[in-house]
Amino acid sequence: MPQLRDQVVVVTGASSGLGWHLACGLARRGARVVLSARRGLRLAQLAAQITDAGGPAPLVVPADVGEWTQVEELGRRVESEWGGAQVLINNAGRGAYGRLEELPFSTVEELVSTNLLGTVYCTRAFLPQMLRQGRGHLVFISSVLGELPAAEHALYCATKFALNGLAESLDCELQSRGVGVTLVEPGLVETEFAQVSARPAGRFGRLPAKAAPAVAERILRAVERGQFRLVPDELGWMGICFKRHFPRTARLFLRAAFRRVLRQPQKT
Repeated sequence: MPQLRDQVVVVTGASSGLGWHLACGLARRGARVVLSARRGLRLAQLAAQITDAGGPAPLVVPADVGEWTQVEELGRRVESEWGGAQVLINNAGRGAYGRLEELPFSTVEELVSTNLLGTVYCTRAFLPQMLRQGRGHLVFISSVLGELPAAEHALYCATKFALNGLAESLDCELQSRGVGVTLVEPGLVETEFAQVSARPAGRFGRLPAKAAPAVAERILRAVERGQFRLVPDELGWMGICFKRHFPRTARLFLRAAFRRVLRQPQKT
């Protein structure tokens, strides 16, 4: 993948957290950034911050990635106004905390729609543009929970397991067609994601989390190098390696660890 300067880069879920910092990092590199998320006002604030800092004016297109008609319109606008995308960062996502049998069906549908279908829709919308240009790069923001099981995160883990399979399969499929793939598996990142997904602070607040700007910078460097997999969390990477080499022992260890975590009191 060439340097990101002057490349058209679409960032979904850009209205907060990791997406916000990815967009800022891209602007500092001179990329032409397309900002998309459901919250149009937040996108406008981000666009103003980027231009005030001297970056190229972004293209702002509010959209819900879980709605194909909106994603289709996003793709159409990027192609008609900016000639198509060279990079897509599939960052939009949401969490859900709780036992599967207790999750409302509305939460189940929203999670699968955003985390999995939304990623498929966006990839489906922008991949043809890249193939017509003969170049491009797809970035999938997954999670260490795409490889590690987590009690009371079963549905979230399932969407991330699926996302990993999608990324790895596309890497094989697109290898000879000019389109690269980067799969990112972060651990805990300091964003509003935890509060939005109702993750109990008392139980998980003691776990180490990475600063969002630092994680965003590592992701962009991985894209520039054409790196396939990035796990920007040392503890998470150790857990993944442990599970790969010692699956039975890792399963027993993770069960015990989560029993201990779940006993932690919740803050009110």
